[in-house]
Amino acid sequence: MITRSSSAYIESTSDLVEDAIRVLVVDSSEAMREGIRHMLAGDEGIKVVAEARNGKEALELVAKITPDIIILDGSLRGTDTTKIISHIKECSPLVGIIVLNDQQSFLVPAIENGASGFLSGDVGRSDLIGAIRIVHLWRMVLFQQGSNFTLVKL
Repeated sequence: MITRSSSAYIESTSDLVEDAIRVLVVDSSEAMREGIRHMLAGDEGIKVVAEARNGKEALELVAKITPDIIILDGSLRGTDTTKIISHIKECSPLVGIIVLNDQQSFLVPAIENGASGFLSGDVGRSDLIGAIRIVHLWRMVLFQQGSNFTLVKL
């Protein structure tokens, strides 16, 4: 069951796989949110439990659903994404935040403010699923430069 409030939604937890990684997707583009949800839908160990279109909705949802991982658009319209990352980590220090952004200059500020991963906006399904699992299980910082991935132990 899906509960909608403006463009944000929370999915019922009754149909979750018991140990599924709970994901919140935050992107101003509905098409991107749907695309990410579709990419993750085939993996039984990962469940998109909510979506938000901006930082305000994301902060509200983090307080309500305590996701394990947040997939965050690094270029949310009208928002300082680094501040959103920082606020999310204040509310939920254990959540892993994976930022999707093509600007390498954003990598250091994102990591300094608490991001756990930094991937290209055109990341493929298997790489996104792998990143979610790595960040969730090992609490490592993962970042992508071109086709290369680097892990840094926290």
